[in-house]
Amino acid sequence: MDVAAWLRSLGMQRYEPVFRENAIDADVLCSLTADDLKELGIASVGHRRKLLDALAELRTRNASVSPGEPQGERRQVAVLFADLCGFTEMSRQADPEEVLAVLERYFETIDPIIAQHGGHVDKHLGDAVMAIFGAPVSQGNDVERAVRAALAIRDAMHGLSRALARPVLAHIGIAGGEVVASGTGSAEHRAYTVTGDTVNLASRLTDAAAPGEILISESIWRPLSDRLDCVQRDALVVKGFADRVTAWCVGGFRRATRERPFVGCAQELRQFRAMLQSCRETGAGHTVLLRGEAGIGKTRLIEEFQREAGESGFACHGGFVVDFGATTAQGAIQSLVRGLLALDNATEANAVDQAIATGLIDAGDALFLAELLDMPMTLDDRTLYEAMDPAMRARGRQHAVARLVRHASRRRARLLCIEDIHWSDGPTLRELAQLSVTAKTCPAVLVLTARHSGDAFEKSWRAAHGVQYSLIDLGPMSDGDAHILAGSFPGAHTELAARCIARAAGNPLFLEQLLNHAEESAGTGVPGSVRSLVQARLDRLDPADKRTLQAASVLGQRFEQEALDTLVDGAALEPLVMALLLRRQGAGFIFHHALIRDAVYDGLLKTRRRELHRRAAQWYGTRDPVLHAEHLDRAEDREAALAYRDAARAQASLYRYESALRLVGRGLELADAAVDTDGERVELECLRGNLLHDVGDMTSALAAYETALAAATTDAQRCRAWIGRATVKRVIDDLDGAWADLACAASAASAATAASDAEGQSLAGEEARIHFLRGNLCFPRGDIEGCVREHARSLALARDVHDPEQEAAALGGLGDAEYMRGRMISAHDAFSRCIALCQRHGFGRIEVANLPMRAITAWFAGTPKAGLDAALPSVAAAEKVGHLRALAVAHHAAWHCLHDLAQWDRAWDHVAPALQCARELKSRRFEGEALALRAELQRIEGRRDAALDDIEEALSISRETGMAYLGAAYLGTLARITDDAAVCERALAEGEALLVAGAVSHNHFLFRRDAIDACLDRSLWDAAAHHATAFEDYARREPSPFSAFVVARARALVAYGRGNREPSSVDQLRQLVQEGSAAGFVYAIEAINNALSSHSR
Repeated sequence: MDVAAWLRSLGMQRYEPVFRENAIDADVLCSLTADDLKELGIASVGHRRKLLDALAELRTRNASVSPGEPQGERRQVAVLFADLCGFTEMSRQADPEEVLAVLERYFETIDPIIAQHGGHVDKHLGDAVMAIFGAPVSQGNDVERAVRAALAIRDAMHGLSRALARPVLAHIGIAGGEVVASGTGSAEHRAYTVTGDTVNLASRLTDAAAPGEILISESIWRPLSDRLDCVQRDALVVKGFADRVTAWCVGGFRRATRERPFVGCAQELRQFRAMLQSCRETGAGHTVLLRGEAGIGKTRLIEEFQREAGESGFACHGGFVVDFGATTAQGAIQSLVRGLLALDNATEANAVDQAIATGLIDAGDALFLAELLDMPMTLDDRTLYEAMDPAMRARGRQHAVARLVRHASRRRARLLCIEDIHWSDGPTLRELAQLSVTAKTCPAVLVLTARHSGDAFEKSWRAAHGVQYSLIDLGPMSDGDAHILAGSFPGAHTELAARCIARAAGNPLFLEQLLNHAEESAGTGVPGSVRSLVQARLDRLDPADKRTLQAASVLGQRFEQEALDTLVDGAALEPLVMALLLRRQGAGFIFHHALIRDAVYDGLLKTRRRELHRRAAQWYGTRDPVLHAEHLDRAEDREAALAYRDAARAQASLYRYESALRLVGRGLELADAAVDTDGERVELECLRGNLLHDVGDMTSALAAYETALAAATTDAQRCRAWIGRATVKRVIDDLDGAWADLACAASAASAATAASDAEGQSLAGEEARIHFLRGNLCFPRGDIEGCVREHARSLALARDVHDPEQEAAALGGLGDAEYMRGRMISAHDAFSRCIALCQRHGFGRIEVANLPMRAITAWFAGTPKAGLDAALPSVAAAEKVGHLRALAVAHHAAWHCLHDLAQWDRAWDHVAPALQCARELKSRRFEGEALALRAELQRIEGRRDAALDDIEEALSISRETGMAYLGAAYLGTLARITDDAAVCERALAEGEALLVAGAVSHNHFLFRRDAIDACLDRSLWDAAAHHATAFEDYARREPSPFSAFVVARARALVAYGRGNREPSSVDQLRQLVQEGSAAGFVYAIEAINNALSSHSR
């Protein structure tokens, strides 16, 4: 750009030499400020005004996006329409050239106002101006800028009316909200603009506004409500909007009324009070810099400082460094000077003269203060001022302000507050540095506020020879303070407050906005005010850095550089770290605030989001199945539902069942919303059933499988759903129902295989599962041969299809089969091989299910100590993964081991948990088993009645669910508990009959052991010997230390009871005491010791 040509186009060619001498090129030109123009010696207010207007227009033009350049984005904006009133009538009555002249003057008046307030003139529509605040560049407070611009336009109409010698009024409408901002048009013509309901609403509000009125929407009113004088209008019927629209008529701005309590910053207030006291006592002031991110509470703390200072007798003055809308006389230093001079209007002709007369300023300073306040100068003063060089003028202004501060503070101590100095240019920063030097020499405390900006401020301050200052870094507010603040919002119930506090992460402004816009931000949405703040920070970034940050937002709050590199070529993150938008966390990066990430993400067009999510999904495909699925979901990809299936399986393998269920749930939502997804729905419902089964929610698991069955369209799908139903019914003891479901599953598998379709060829795995479950159902039925046959078939099929997981399950089933045969050592070996295979392949769920069986078979094999060492870890493992069935069995195993070790108190610890597991599982069989365990401990402790109640209830359950499972064992326990000989006799007879008819193997171990003791207690020696022989005969298929000890002990005590007192008989008893103690059969030693004691007497 040719700067000289630009000056000539404005009629300002006289300033070409000074621009050239000060190296004002095209890059520097757009950053010139009012103070810079003064430094260049442009003394004429009119010339400066014209140059500033032209610079504003140039900035807006440069900020506009060229047709081939922009990427569209969703932005939070305020849209303003300013319509000339009576234009249609004027067009009919006046000459067209006169009408054109009016329009040109109208636009010449309005357009600069919009530019000065940081807006962008989007277009002229007949007699209306459409302006955007927040696009293409956001300033952070675009809503406020729009309203102030509207007020300035309304006020400017008076001057325009005088200039045109005719009344001119505008009616204005402003609406705020999300729009799509992009280049729009064709190859022949494209222009940057915004589209969306917000534009339509602003136009309709303009139509509804009366001449001279400003109507604003609720989204504009809400964030400014405590500072606007407004009158609510009746709800308007607006074309294109289903509901009536609430609007407010704006009168103007007023001092903010705060109802929120001041919370936190107690230490900062104490520090400030100490400064005030020191200033009063010593007469020397101090400079404080409050630093913190936007919204962290700097302005609110300044207000508290001003209140404290006022109560301490200080006069308070303030100003802002702004980047828009400030006239030459409204800068930060100018505002302080006006406050110190007690001026309400800087145009008061005699204000400076009065200050001289009262001794507040020196006469020699009048020239500089008049120029500083943009007051008219006499011809002599202007001539003198123009003769000075820029350095002389700057020194004169600084000295004049310094003397004013010193004189004023000696009359009354002063608190001087300048906010937002991060916007300061070089001259302003030098003046602030001089002001801090002055404060040190008089009773004045200077408080400055700034946002974090790396070390830029430090460098600038040092370059400006700034004095020492106290730095107060404001951090996030505590949770306690956040709850206090949230409590001041009447509608903030506990759940809402907690959610908003978590999202605000210690930022008070974010918290207030989230609570004020609770309905708007109920999900993950970000209030418009917060989005505007974030937009402003993004718009100050290099375009490449902005694109990088937008891509990063797709990856979430935390991400890795490598992942981002797949979305953006050459992504440089250090500038974003320096801009305090990102920070490092370990090997990755994290957004500085979660709401920053959310606001950046919300700004992406949906098409761009989908594209980036799809690329992210590709990167995560082999790295993280959960993120792979979630990115496909957000990309609206057809494969997302099945990706959630895979992710859920991965989470389940890590025992993260809650996460897995959430993922399956989302997959089902996607499948239900799509078409032709029956197969996906069936797979997901079956997986959901598996997960619910694994966490013990059998009712919900059964419902999931039934839903899958109803949705199934192929035999293969139906087969899997039937298998799921049978799995659940086995757990809840609906054994007949489970058997029937397996029959249906087998039929469906045969049909699918017979059809020879592609799906049918892969059902060998399902067939292996069917045989495995049948084998499991044979277990409680006492069908030993069936159990062995089915599990052997399952194992063979699993090995045929190279399915190590089903192979492990089948090995566990064979362990069950050997268990049923009463071959406890072989069963223990099978369970051990199953567990080893699981540990080799990571089949945690199968491992957990079989760990308790390894423990209980160790006990049945005659090694209670080893059994306990296996049982206790199996309890912990089952608890960890939430496998209730395994947990119940693990408690049973631990109880039996502790019982044999005579550790009754520890055995009690497993009774209540076992009973709770049974009831949560809704397993009546397990409930009866836990009651029997409790009955035995009640017997040992002498509570016969309680023991009888428990064992009778256990027997009742067993008669209901099938006596083959544990009925004989319960009868043996009853025989020991009862003191009624007839009841004992009947119990023993029924138990023996059950064994003859066919019962699960553990009945032979448990019933015979208790039957022997029941007969020994009653001196029924022949009966005790009978049960010992029967047990020996049963155990002959695989003798074990358990059976050997029980039989030997029974025969020794029978012999002793019959009167055999031979030394060999007594020695055998003593030998059994030693063996029992060593093996862990401590419970059985008491009867032997009693016999030995009677012998010694």
